[in-house]
Amino acid sequence: MIVDYPYAVRGTEYPDYIDGPGDFQQDVGIQARFFTNSTDAGLEAGAIVSLIFTIDRPAKAVWSYFKDFNLWQNATQHYYSGVVGDLEGKTFALGLDKNDLGPQRYNVIRVVPEHFIVIHQPIPADGSTGGVSPGFHVFTLNEHGGKTVITGYMQHSTRTRGKSVEEALAYWRGADMAPEWVRKWRDEFIPALKQLVYGAS
Repeated sequence: MIVDYPYAVRGTEYPDYIDGPGDFQQDVGIQARFFTNSTDAGLEAGAIVSLIFTIDRPAKAVWSYFKDFNLWQNATQHYYSGVVGDLEGKTFALGLDKNDLGPQRYNVIRVVPEHFIVIHQPIPADGSTGGVSPGFHVFTLNEHGGKTVITGYMQHSTRTRGKSVEEALAYWRGADMAPEWVRKWRDEFIPALKQLVYGAS
């Protein structure tokens, strides 16, 4: 499998970052950042959303729910073709219509149960992202004193030609993109996951 890893791993290209919307309250922290990177092939631009939150239960109790994104994201019309945490080495589809999830666009690179999930989106064959991976995502679970700290890193990008930095970033700054991702995690995904875990115990 050929993977187009993020900048830090490639080691030769370092983007410029701009802080975006964020929210920090009690045990939840969410931050969006925008980035641009000028290359010979065009201007790469995108958004990264990082998050951290705590669930007052051991990782084993959290993992049984966390690994199945359908359990805590369906209410926001995010539908997955399988249990992501059980798909190491396989692919899955994600769509907003449960009857039409679209193609298998995500590769689950590595899963360590109760510890982490690594997901990569290969470069689309149709050239829709300008020849770059549209996403790379890492989720970790770290148990300390019977509590589980969950972190997430979600990176999305495209590459274009003939656009200024502001024009390239306008898409990612739009209300339906990074600001909406922050809102969904804060108001819907994280509360739904906590409700599942706490309700079970």
